[in-house]
Order: sequence, then C-alpha cells, then structure tokens
Amino acid sequence: MNRRSTVVKVTYTRSVKQYLRDLIKTLYDKEYFSYEETSVKYVTSLLLEVKTTIHVRQRKKAPAYFSRYGKNLYYVCYPKSKRTTWYFFFTYHPEGNVYLIRYVSNNHVEGHWVR
Repeated sequence: MNRRSTVVKVTYTRSVKQYLRDLIKTLYDKEYFSYEETSVKYVTSLLLEVKTTIHVRQRKKAPAYFSRYGKNLYYVCYPKSKRTTWYFFFTYHPEGNVYLIRYVSNNHVEGHWVR
C-alpha cells in the first residue's frame, strides 16, 4: 500500500492533548513568543504538519527509554527552527491507518535519547 496516497488518521492520547494545551501557555509565559496568539499559531502549525506529513516522514523505532509510553513505539522528527526539533512518539495501527500520538518532546528536553 502506498503511504502517500492513503487517508491517515492522527489521534492523541489525553495526556498529549493536555501537554499541547500547556505548551501554548508555557511558550507565552516563558516569553518564547510575545503574544499568546503567536504561541497558538506555533502549536497549531506543528500539529498541522504532523497531520499532513506523518505518513511520509521517515519513522524510527523509539529507544527503549520511551517504552513507558507504549509498545512498538516509533517517532518522527519535526524541526521547527535552527535550535528546536520536536519528536512525536506514536504507535501505528494499520487497520484504519491510525497514528496514535502517545508522547511529545523536543531536543531541549530529551534529545540525548534519540540521537
């Protein structure tokens, strides 16, 4: 099956959804962005990129360190700037072509585990 021409569904665990909501506030509160609206746009654009490209990105088997988030876990990288790359950890369910995002991190927090 050609992964490029199929319909994919990207879903998120409850904890990841909460993390992403908190991320918006954190980016604003820590003054990575001057306006909360800009933080919202940043996270929204990241999620749109995941939704539209996860099925064509090179997935890598997640290191054992991340096994607490699920079995048969993979991850993909999303560079957002020269300094920040986001990692989306997921399980793939071929029936339904579903990508369940189980954990999100970046190179500033856990980059040393995925190099």
